[in-house]
Amino acid sequence: MTTAISLALAAAALLTGAYWWRRLSGQAAPGTGAVPAGASPSSRLALELLASARLPSEPALFDEILRSGADRLLARAEGLSIAIWKRGEGGDALVYKTGGLAALAPETLRLSEREWESASALARGVEWRGNLNLLSPAAASAGLGSARVLPWGQGSLRGLVLAAETDASGDLIDAAAGDLELLSAHFGAVAALALSLWEVQRSKKRLEGGMTTLHQVASTITAPHEGALDSLGAVVSIVAKALNADLCAFLLFDEKAGELVVQPGAYGLSGDEGSMYRLPLNREEASSVRVFRTGQAFMTGDAMNDPAVVQQYARLWKCHSLIVVPLTLEGRRIGVMRVGSFQKDAFTPEQMEFVQLIAEEAVVVLESAMLTRKLEETNQRLAEVNRIKDDFVSTVSHEFKTPLTSIKGFTTVMLEETPGPLTLEQKRFLSIIANATDRLTMLVGDLLDIARLEGGARMEFGPVSLVEALRHCREVHQWQADGRSIEFRVEFPEGLPNVRGDARWLRQVIDNLVSNAIKFTPPGGQVSVSGKDRGDAVEVTVADTGVGISTEDQQHVFEKFYRARNRASINAPGTGLGLAIAKAVVGKHEGKIWFESEAGRGSKFHVLLPAAQRAADHEEAVGAPGGQV
Repeated sequence: MTTAISLALAAAALLTGAYWWRRLSGQAAPGTGAVPAGASPSSRLALELLASARLPSEPALFDEILRSGADRLLARAEGLSIAIWKRGEGGDALVYKTGGLAALAPETLRLSEREWESASALARGVEWRGNLNLLSPAAASAGLGSARVLPWGQGSLRGLVLAAETDASGDLIDAAAGDLELLSAHFGAVAALALSLWEVQRSKKRLEGGMTTLHQVASTITAPHEGALDSLGAVVSIVAKALNADLCAFLLFDEKAGELVVQPGAYGLSGDEGSMYRLPLNREEASSVRVFRTGQAFMTGDAMNDPAVVQQYARLWKCHSLIVVPLTLEGRRIGVMRVGSFQKDAFTPEQMEFVQLIAEEAVVVLESAMLTRKLEETNQRLAEVNRIKDDFVSTVSHEFKTPLTSIKGFTTVMLEETPGPLTLEQKRFLSIIANATDRLTMLVGDLLDIARLEGGARMEFGPVSLVEALRHCREVHQWQADGRSIEFRVEFPEGLPNVRGDARWLRQVIDNLVSNAIKFTPPGGQVSVSGKDRGDAVEVTVADTGVGISTEDQQHVFEKFYRARNRASINAPGTGLGLAIAKAVVGKHEGKIWFESEAGRGSKFHVLLPAAQRAADHEEAVGAPGGQV
């Protein structure tokens, strides 16, 4: 599901990009291809919001998106004062205030519930011109003369955007109307994605916590009572023989069906008879139902003629004498135990007490049988859900690649001006779309890779030359380093041993580590990749002089979709899957991956892989001379 939300955001980004491209192209003056000046501010704001779109994986990041959007609007509307409220699970919060509103305390600036309802009822919000006291006496006292309040979002995550100015005419607000409405729509779209993503995350946590609890419960219950259903069969057999009874069975309560159900292993009943015997709890004339409801044991010496017994079931069991006792565990009834005889008056009150004692001892085994069965059913359902999730991710990701390829292809053709000349502004817009397409293509690739790894991807193991892998790394990432003015070095000793593994996956591990190092290293920094012979293993180290990893983030570095908190300081893009993929691949190669880092002092990631057999494998693998690549 998290994957589904990621794909939804990607689709939304593409659709929004296509919309704005068509809108801007449609606004061009005939024959000129130029964007009218009047459309430029809102167009630029839309493109900036689109380019900065990212998954709000936590409420703090969502608030950051609200503040960032407001900052972008204010850069185009000087003189406006802006306040943003958010209403969510934690109540109302004033997330942002600036200009003439900045000095006001949140409690004095709070809008009434009536204002919330009025603004939310209208898509274009409400306005006040020269009578700001009706909206906010605090804002009016701060010298503000007009305001407009627009709603964003809906349901459990929504809010308001307040734009105010000192002039009662509201001219500045009118001039920024398009940007305000665009910003409100943007916040609403991000809120919808945030709600879906957070619910997926909560469901995921509940699912993971439930799986852990289920395994612990299963281990606790089944270990002392292994073969619980066989134990039930042994119990009823012992009771029947001790009482010289002809029939003995446990009927356990099925909460889902609201019935008492005969359990497998019943003594004296064939499988067909047992499967037929189910008692709904609304049949209060049945002795078993009454015993279950009241907790009082029951005995009769002539069940076929006793009005307190359903004669249909007495005939089914072919019994005259009958004992029914409740099964109670920690004050909770879980079923009943029935003992029958083909003879009349076969049981005594003392024998009924004996059956009650046996029931008290057997109830723990019964609970174990019930829980074991529920756990098996739950595990089967969870396995099916996981399979459906994997199939969904794989199918959607594959389907996603085709339109991405088309978008990239047509964008490239347009940038090459094959259909005709473009303006500089049009080229810039198309470049933004091309870059966004590349990011989405990378996301789809990562999603497919993590799905393959979690689904038990088959790897082609053989001798792999790390020299070739390092050379490939140099060729792939040099342009990335040059583009950020980063010194990039790849070094290895002569005769570096081969490793045994899958060349494609091992190259991806190195590529992911190097790509991260370059992204998180400021211009002018250094990134180095080195290979070392460790005897029975080969170590690859990727070191950088970047922003480093804080202590709080270090324990989460290899988690899926996790991104460090300091990523915003250098605006590093990414899906949060690269290190998770690297760890999974290294694990499948029986290797080890770890890192050393300190915030502000760079990072070193180490990968240790088992060396291949030196003589034979070195001849099979493609070699390369040692030295600096």
